[in-house]
Amino acid sequence: MEYIWVITTFLLIFMFIILVFYHLYYRMNIKHITRQLKEIMNIDTNQLLTVTAKQRDITEMVNQLNNLIRDVRLSRIGIKRLNRDFRQSIINISHDLRTPLTTASGYVQMLQAGAADEEQQEYLAIVLERQNMVRTLLEQLFEYVRIESGEISYEHVPMDAKKGLMDTLVMYYDDFYKKGEEPTVHFPEKPCVIRGDEQGVKRIFSNILFNAIVYGKGEYCFEIQESKGNYIFTFSNLSEPMTRDDLDCIFERFYTKDKSRNKKTTGLGLTIARKITRQLNGTIEAFYSNGKFSISALFPKV
Repeated sequence: MEYIWVITTFLLIFMFIILVFYHLYYRMNIKHITRQLKEIMNIDTNQLLTVTAKQRDITEMVNQLNNLIRDVRLSRIGIKRLNRDFRQSIINISHDLRTPLTTASGYVQMLQAGAADEEQQEYLAIVLERQNMVRTLLEQLFEYVRIESGEISYEHVPMDAKKGLMDTLVMYYDDFYKKGEEPTVHFPEKPCVIRGDEQGVKRIFSNILFNAIVYGKGEYCFEIQESKGNYIFTFSNLSEPMTRDDLDCIFERFYTKDKSRNKKTTGLGLTIARKITRQLNGTIEAFYSNGKFSISALFPKV
């Protein structure tokens, strides 16, 4: 009996050792497959999973994963092709319509000059405004597509963003004057140097200011603050009530709070501002509190 007990114990220990080794070997293969999968998904490559294990279940799993990887790659190629075709279509449409719109605007202005009737003048002014709106939409679509595709790149060189904002404000002085408003500004005396692109930064400020002029209800205030190694550019004004959903969507493509057919913006200005801000390693956010709407753009200081 003692002899049988010793043999049984030995067999149990032997089986246990085999199970442990099998488990470790199985885990080693799974880790190897997981590591390969992470590498394949993180880089653009034609590589597939490989396995040295002879177990049927592991081999079948690897084959299924490789089939899935092939499907994902084909989907990516299809999406890239669709995006490329879409971008090219927008570029072609913008190019083809720009000249006819400019010509049509010229004819409308000639009609305005010769129209004696006040009602005709009013209708022609509406037509001209709509034409300008379409042209702006096409130009912003063209710009958005070029930014999205990487065709427009921005420098990251030291520049005075305060001067860029002041130059942009001068461009909109007449617009604020026509609204009977004089913005309050709070700027530091020293230059506000960031790493950016002069034209890109001015485009950000311009799009924010244009949005403020169209939708703002007064008490315009523009300020620059220095905080934790960053410069924060804040644009605030009185506004109609805004919900959390409005703030979450305000930087999305074609979003405008004005849902009427006579809206005055394309819904792309703030989208473009956010894209450029991110390319310049900055952040941009919108806020609403106590009847005031504000947009803050943050850039690391140099």
